[in-house]
Amino acid sequence: MEGSQELILSGGKGLGDALIQQKSIAGSNMVGANWSYMFYDYPGNHHFQWWAQVSYSYMWHDYRGKDQKQQIWELKPVVRWYPRPEAEGFFGEAGVGAAYLDERSFGQIDLSTNLNFSLHFAAGYTLQNGDSLSLRYSHFSNGYTNTPNPGFDFASLNWHKKF
Repeated sequence: MEGSQELILSGGKGLGDALIQQKSIAGSNMVGANWSYMFYDYPGNHHFQWWAQVSYSYMWHDYRGKDQKQQIWELKPVVRWYPRPEAEGFFGEAGVGAAYLDERSFGQIDLSTNLNFSLHFAAGYTLQNGDSLSLRYSHFSNGYTNTPNPGFDFASLNWHKKF
């Protein structure tokens, strides 16, 4: 299947406590790389694609005069939806999977586990050359499998390069 793989490069910022997380990491920065493989393509009145995604993100933050770093590895299935029969133009995306965070403390947030659930929602646009741009909201937490469950969030701008 041509174009069934993507390299996704990301850059973003940590978010405050306005959405799911309980405390702010708004001063943090993030860069990342994702590899995605499309394993199911379902055209119809609306076009759906299923992707397997492996991700690495690196976050850094100056918190109370100390440099903090966070590495995140993720594995998750992702569904992408196009509101038209072709896989082009605007799309929505959602993914749920597992993540390993190497540090349990980052900024104001103290996670109770290193292994967490990973959740993201994105909106994007596919360009004529097949590449895409997307804006993604990502959340990490233990999903109340342990207490407390503070989690943390970040937003990123992503460039998808198909090959």
